[in-house]
Parts: sequence; structure tokens; C-alpha cells
Amino acid sequence: MATKALTDSVVKTIKPERGATAWREISDAGCRGLRLRLSPSGEKVWAVKVTVGTQRVRHTIGAYPAISLSEARKRAEAYLASARDGASPDELDARQRAETMTFAVAHAEYIEAMRPALRASTISLKEAMVRDHVNAPLGKRLIRTIRRADLVDVVGSVAAKGFTVQANRVFSEVMAMLRWCEQKGYLDGVPSARKKDVRAAAGAKRENARRRILTEAEIAATWNLTASLGDLTGDFLRLLILTGQRRDEVRLMLWSEVDMEAAMWVIPKERYKTGSQTDMDHSVPLSPQVMSILRRRWKSGAAGYVLAGRGAGKPFNGAAGAMLRLRKALGAKADFTLHDFRRTLRTGLSRLGIDEATAEMVIGHVPQGIVAVYDQHDRMDERRAALVRWAEHVERLAQGGNVVSMARKV
Repeated sequence: MATKALTDSVVKTIKPERGATAWREISDAGCRGLRLRLSPSGEKVWAVKVTVGTQRVRHTIGAYPAISLSEARKRAEAYLASARDGASPDELDARQRAETMTFAVAHAEYIEAMRPALRASTISLKEAMVRDHVNAPLGKRLIRTIRRADLVDVVGSVAAKGFTVQANRVFSEVMAMLRWCEQKGYLDGVPSARKKDVRAAAGAKRENARRRILTEAEIAATWNLTASLGDLTGDFLRLLILTGQRRDEVRLMLWSEVDMEAAMWVIPKERYKTGSQTDMDHSVPLSPQVMSILRRRWKSGAAGYVLAGRGAGKPFNGAAGAMLRLRKALGAKADFTLHDFRRTLRTGLSRLGIDEATAEMVIGHVPQGIVAVYDQHDRMDERRAALVRWAEHVERLAQGGNVVSMARKV
């Protein structure tokens, strides 16, 4: 490895050794930590090695000649100085991006990050909502300058147009994006604003919490109808009913998340709704009824989506169609939604005598207050037993056996 300071002419003319099969790394004695990485094909990339705390980190600066030797040294010095203050190169990059990042740019990045986990229609709604209500007042504003008063103004403006419920959703979307920016290191914190306070200040209308659960007859009829809706649609609905997980969590289930031997499904925190609040994956023990569905779909070497849709590498995308077919088959009284399956399972666990802490963990709700701090028991055995009891209960309903009464709520 060279010990001399690099020069412009050396960087420009250096070539890979004949027959090279691996990247070569050349140190620059003119800047501590700076490296020029040379690929077997002649590609040149700048990198820097820094120590953050006790960890040695290599960070890619960029390709040559887009980044010159002098610019690479300047950036390397900045990374080294940042590391001495305990900040990683990624954190410095994020802070520097945030210096000039506008709300519109940040939201576009946020949407791209969310795109794999959301339906195309949901993405379109989010984009339209921000385009119609937020971009005019905030689109060109730097995200680091957005304050609580700005949120009140935006939400109030939407409410003043008569879109009182939409105003509530605008607030949720903006706050979700700002929290994502905080996680990415673009912000040191988000405005201290609670939904109910901003809603009150802006005159936005609170959305009434939906309380609909399926009756015993509806559960039985839905379960039995899944057999006539096709394997893909039927399995999607059965997995929703049996696991109580959210629509897109089931729709986007990957074989890599499922341990067939342990009968366990681990949903990564990156695509789990409450993952950002706990920094933990969500584990779902799988009942024999769920395992039966998965074994039927499993093929040796299976990869990608469990519910694979049309086209290579695409997930099932027929959730809306599944509900239309169910409603048509069940008649006018079938006014429930896919999310109501989740509420039905949670209510059913209580009716079956499952304790509240276990039932809440089954559906992935985050413990609050002192419980979250002091009770670290994962209740995995209890969760498994609860989901097995629920699956057996659904089977009894479908077969017309003895059941636990569940009143219909709206």
C-alpha cells in the first residue's frame, strides 16, 4: 500500500494490475483515513476510514472524477472531525442534506421509502393529499424550520375549506413524515404537537373510531366462502382471520420471514406499523391451521412473497377485489372491512378468556407507560396458545359447533 501523498496525475493515470480480480485500496498520506479504491475494471471510488467511539467505519465518499482529489480530502477531513465529536459519516451526511432539504423533497423520499409496504392506491392518496393541501404553504420550506404553528396553520386551512376529517389526516401524514426524517437523521426532533391539540386549535373534526366486528354467523360464512374465491384470495382472507395482522403485513409476507420448523412468522420492524416505536420486530406464532395453509403453498426453495401475485416478484394485489366478491356473496349486510377482521380477532380473544396483555401483544400493540419499562416478558407461549384457541374457535364456527357469543358492534 502506498505511503506517499496522492497527486492529481497519479489518481488520473493509475490502473488496475494485470489479471486483478479484487478491488485494490490505496492510502493517501496527504489526508489521514482517505483511500482510493480501484476496481479490476478500472473504476475509482473515494472512501474514508474513521473511528466513531470504539468502532472503525469505512464510508464511501463518491466516484472519481466526479469527486476530485481536493474535494475528497475536504470531505474526508469533515468526516474525521465529525467522528471526533461522536457522529458517524452517515449522520454527517444526513445533517448536511437537511440543511437544504425542503418539505417537498423530504416527502418524496418518504413516499419512496414507504412504497414497497403500501398499496399503489394508498400512495396515490398520500401524494394527492400533500399536493392539494400541504405543498403550497410548506413545499418549499426547509424541514428543519417547520414548527408547531405551521402545522396548526396547514390543518386549519384544510378545515376552513370544509374538509374537517381530511384536516386530521393531513396532520397525521405530515407528522409521520417528520418522524421518519428524524429516524433518518435529517432532524434532531419533531415539533411538539399532539393530534388533539392541533385539531382543537385548527378546528378539525375528530374521526369516530370504528367499532365494527363480525358476528359469529359472519365469521362462519366468510370462512366457508373463502373456499370458492380461489386459492390466492382465499388464503389471503384466511390468514387475515387467523393471525389478526394488518392487511399489508399479510399481503407482503415473505418466505424469508417464516420459520416453518418453529411455526413462527417474524415481521421486520421496517415494515411493521409500530416498529418505529419499539425498534423491535413483531413475532407471530402460527397455529396449525395457518401452517396448513403455508405448507400447501410451500415449494422446495420457495422465496419471495408467500402470496405471490401475477408477474415475477410481485405480491398479491387483490385485497379490494376480495372484499367486493365477499360482499356480493354475503349480501347487503356485509358492510365490514378487511381491518374489521383484526378487531374481530382482538374482541374474540377477550371473549375466549385471553388476558389483555397477551391479546394486545398478539396484534402487536405497543405497551404504554410503566408497563413498557418494567414488564419485558414476551408472552410467546401465551400468544401461541391464544392464536391456537382462536383458530379452533373459527373452525367450530365454520362447522356449526358450540361457540362463544360475540355480539355485533357498529
